[in-house]
Amino acid sequence: MIQHIRSLHGRILHLLACSALCLGSYANALDSKQLESTLKAQRLSAKVALTQDSSLQGFSFVVVEQGGFWIPLLANDSGRVVLGISPNLIFTTDEKFEAKLAALLQKVSANNKQVADKGVLKVFKQHTNSTITIANEAAKYKTYIVLDPNCPYCRDEVEKLEEYAKDSTLEIMVVGIIQQSSINKAAAFAKLIQNAKTKEEQISVLKRVFDKSFDPSSVRFAKETEQGDISSTTLMMGLELQKAGLQGVPYIIKEPKR
Repeated sequence: MIQHIRSLHGRILHLLACSALCLGSYANALDSKQLESTLKAQRLSAKVALTQDSSLQGFSFVVVEQGGFWIPLLANDSGRVVLGISPNLIFTTDEKFEAKLAALLQKVSANNKQVADKGVLKVFKQHTNSTITIANEAAKYKTYIVLDPNCPYCRDEVEKLEEYAKDSTLEIMVVGIIQQSSINKAAAFAKLIQNAKTKEEQISVLKRVFDKSFDPSSVRFAKETEQGDISSTTLMMGLELQKAGLQGVPYIIKEPKR
């Protein structure tokens, strides 16, 4: 998804090299038809999801949708000039503009989290044999967690699992998406967790695998092909999660238990 956004931003910014940025007088309302024409001229497979006043004279916020995900833009009222929004590269003392931009980005983030959550939950359902469940019969919530053994932030989350388990049933997926050794560690985890029956044993295995000193080669597999099969499944899960919209780990979804 990151590549898609960068590609979209790159092609939109390319418009600046092809158009003169004119700050003259435009109509009060955004010309939506011209905007769509401008986007189509760049062969962008995105549709306009919403438009919003930016408080900047002659410019409006525009959100385009691509694969369900929203991407924020800034367009002049003629619809002929479109700018990609990179929050870290916007410098302003205009408090009204800043407030409206923050509100817009919050909407975009909420939408994209909802879309990504839906995709990630679908991957969980497709790989129930490759996830572990730490049950809590009195749980009010069900918390889904995606972790990578080489992620320091994931390591922090593993230390919080007992706390999470107080009000949640946990569904945990360990994948290798950061580097090759992540896949090896995730495969070793999948092997070790087979013999962990209690909640305490499961958390103990997680802590062992996420320890910085853990060596995946210390885990022995019964068959030559077993490690390869588990590693392939782990790799496939990571790819499916990224396709679903997961942009980083740890990734956590907490929802009321049904």
